[in-house]
Amino acid sequence: MALNITNITIKNYKSCINTSLQLSGFTPLVGYNNAGKSNCLSALQWLLRKSSLSEKDFNEPANPIEVEAEIKGVSQALLDSMPEKQKKSVEKYVENDVLSIKRVQLVPAAKAAEIKLSVKDPATGQWVVNPTGIDNAINALLPEPIRIGAMENAAEDASKSKNTTTIGKLLAQFLEPVRQAHEQDLNTHLSEVSRRISSDGDLRFGELSNIDTTVNAKVAELFPGMTVKLHFETPTIDDLIKAGTLKVFEGQGDGRDFASYGHGAQRSIQMALVQYLAEIKRNVPELTTLLLIDEPELYLHPFAIEQVREALSSLSNSGYQVLITTHSAQMVTPELAETTLLMRKNDQQGTYTRLRLSDAIQQVVPNSVHQMEQLFSLSHSTQVLFAENVVLTEGKTELRLLPFLYKQACSKTMGQEKHALVAQSGVNDTKKSLEILAAMDLPAKAICDLDYGLTGAIRDGFVGATSPEVVAIKSRLAQIAPANNIALNGVGLPKKSDHCTAARAFEILANDAVAKPQILTLHNALKAQGIWLWTLGSIEAHIGIQSKDESAWALFKSNVNQNGLAASCPDHQSILDLVEWLRN
Repeated sequence: MALNITNITIKNYKSCINTSLQLSGFTPLVGYNNAGKSNCLSALQWLLRKSSLSEKDFNEPANPIEVEAEIKGVSQALLDSMPEKQKKSVEKYVENDVLSIKRVQLVPAAKAAEIKLSVKDPATGQWVVNPTGIDNAINALLPEPIRIGAMENAAEDASKSKNTTTIGKLLAQFLEPVRQAHEQDLNTHLSEVSRRISSDGDLRFGELSNIDTTVNAKVAELFPGMTVKLHFETPTIDDLIKAGTLKVFEGQGDGRDFASYGHGAQRSIQMALVQYLAEIKRNVPELTTLLLIDEPELYLHPFAIEQVREALSSLSNSGYQVLITTHSAQMVTPELAETTLLMRKNDQQGTYTRLRLSDAIQQVVPNSVHQMEQLFSLSHSTQVLFAENVVLTEGKTELRLLPFLYKQACSKTMGQEKHALVAQSGVNDTKKSLEILAAMDLPAKAICDLDYGLTGAIRDGFVGATSPEVVAIKSRLAQIAPANNIALNGVGLPKKSDHCTAARAFEILANDAVAKPQILTLHNALKAQGIWLWTLGSIEAHIGIQSKDESAWALFKSNVNQNGLAASCPDHQSILDLVEWLRN
């Protein structure tokens, strides 16, 4: 079990009068401006690393600020890995791998020594105030949190590598291999520098000695017997890292200061560092580091937001507990919707959270199998404007399941590969939609049911009404119609009847051994023109679901998650082929 901070209670901190949060490995905090989302992050940061809070941090100055939390996953193995003194400080307060802590500041501007950290004694249920070594023990369990705020200090923060800055903390996470690989060599060179510029250097530059001699002649006139030497402190490898800056280069020109760029560039570089951190930390077990980010999507275009979200998701599985505030629907996947906290604020309660979606479902329909729905949706036009490829579809099942199937097939999201999935108002819009997107110089492909190949595709000129495959398919349909109670219209295509729907008729046709080769020929002819035709009639037939509703989609996704795509999907190869076609 990963080490995570779970249940949080914040009292009297800014807008948090009495705020409770249930945290997971990756928790988005969603709410309108000024709801107190950032206050929650700051309170959690203060819990782990105390500082003296001023009067403006107190909701009511006459009352204390208290932040309480449960730390779960404090296993015996983890305790055994701690230094003995720190282990002794906390071990007796851990029960069932849970440690409860609370930090309290009684009055504004209190001295650091007056800010107490308590632990709950599971034997008595009472709080033990400031037991010996407790701060150091918590530091060992939960390393220094990394806080990435909004953009108010981005230029200064992102252009310097200091222990107190966001970028400094990020760089410290992945510069350790550099230190280990080169510290010895660098120290050798620094030692040589020290021998030449320090006051006691054995190879001191002659010019420095000459300056010393001249200055000491003056000193001796004022203070006989006293001498001075110029001295230059040689930096350590830590000093060099702390003094590092980020230079931004474009083309062949010289690097420019980070502050000369806009917030979009600044935020992009911050989030690029987070993505790199996710790459190097993937599947690396270590103590949990708290990563607190205000609005990671700020100034980023939609697909960059998705890349950042996936990086943060990866970090949440690799030694980090991630909390973000966000206004972007793209930062909340259907899976994250379960544990997203909806933040609100009013005069009576201050900042509070609404019931989580996962908890609400369990209250209303206990033990029901549900696939979480998206909390938000972006307009199609927004996606199209930032896309490099557009996928048009008419069916609700494609809209619900294609992003899921895409990731199952290639381990990438459609957004990561810059595909926008756009719902058409009807299949009759396929040609017009493709033409509009072509005029915009946006590559596009369409996904259609089998009936389109014998109706709209002919009307739109993608295939001829007298082409051999169309003639053969319609001829075979006429032959099998009587035996299957299929009613045909005036042009020889299925129509709804009391005995067989048109959709069912096309599924029967698709499964006919004589018709199959001709349907495949039609499929290939349209695919060459950017249109994918479901050869079994519709996507539902390929993935083996009987209805087009939330329950069927949820059950299918649950089966795939548990058993894999190949075991859950009767024609999973067609899904793999579709994804490969979309990617090429």
